[in-house]
Amino acid sequence: MAFHLGILAVSAAVLRVAVVPAEVCPPVDRDAVVKSAAAAVGWLVAGQDATGRFTYGYHRGDDRINIGYNEARHGGVVMSLYQAYAVLDLESALTAADLGVEYARRDLYDAGHWSAWSPGGNIPVGPNALLLAGLAVRRADTGDPIHDDLMRGIGRFLVAQQQPDGSVFDSWSPVTGAAIPAFGLYSTGEAAWALALLERVFPGEGWGEAGGRTLDYMATRRDRVEGRLSRLPDHWAAYTVATLPVSLLTDLRLDYARDLAGYFGMRLRFEAQRRGDGINLALRWFPGPPAGVGTAAEGIGALRALVAGHPALSDLASNVDERIVCTAGFMVQRQETAASSRSWPRPTLVEGAWFYRGYTQMDDQQHVLSGLLAAIPVLAEEESG
Repeated sequence: MAFHLGILAVSAAVLRVAVVPAEVCPPVDRDAVVKSAAAAVGWLVAGQDATGRFTYGYHRGDDRINIGYNEARHGGVVMSLYQAYAVLDLESALTAADLGVEYARRDLYDAGHWSAWSPGGNIPVGPNALLLAGLAVRRADTGDPIHDDLMRGIGRFLVAQQQPDGSVFDSWSPVTGAAIPAFGLYSTGEAAWALALLERVFPGEGWGEAGGRTLDYMATRRDRVEGRLSRLPDHWAAYTVATLPVSLLTDLRLDYARDLAGYFGMRLRFEAQRRGDGINLALRWFPGPPAGVGTAAEGIGALRALVAGHPALSDLASNVDERIVCTAGFMVQRQETAASSRSWPRPTLVEGAWFYRGYTQMDDQQHVLSGLLAAIPVLAEEESG
């Protein structure tokens, strides 16, 4: 009997280590998260040039800057910096985000009934949607109407790209004067969120209804129409459903929010089991790319207020808060500090960043920053008792 119990105990231990590794949720408080978020802002600000363009990526092992660029990630960084200003009141974040907007404004295309950022070639939905999202965050936080005309102009561009079923074509051709019938991976969700944010700052103009149509498409048809074998876990969809007014939250949309919360929670629980050494490396591989972890963190962070405030989702509240705090703990721990950066050739391109196997990119900071900002009110509530 004792022998069999011993075998069972050993088997259980092997199962625990090999199949379900323990989560690691380092203790963290609000001040540590604020400091970490400010350091991420510092990395983005330090890498911005006089035109408003940001450092795209950096390989620290061979001290090499990636000179490529991506306009959607530019728009996303601008958006996250405006979020940071709203939460942290960092003037450096506002200044850098405003300069990033000016970088885009130099290349505006005026179609008469709409306007949009045209970085060259076909006019893309994703960069415009994220630029608009950032401007809407700025407008809601500051009340400054300086960009109102541009915001409505980009909003009309997004609506022009929207199809009757709620899908959104990814770009528009200035040669043919028509939308190109093709889809982007994330631009649909980015457009939906930008429209939902416009409803928040310009209520009653129909932006929320437009965003809701695209949200319904994402919840019911997108993956099949666009040829995916599984549901795309879209953090922009989470932002959208969390931003829409309560009057537009149908049962379908709330069910979609529940599904998204479940995915992000599972993804972050798996990430908390990664340590990147010993047998854990073989079973769970290295800690994930920061941008990937960050999208799950900001996705569940975006849903937090909705989950806490809506009776249909309130049963998720404690689990959502737990995931947000756990993720903040291990991402603060994984961030490069002033001390850990000193041994590298260019410490200013290391400090405040998150690296994946020796490389960091602007969207790594963008997505993790947004996730950390979502953790600050959760921790503040916990610490206030």
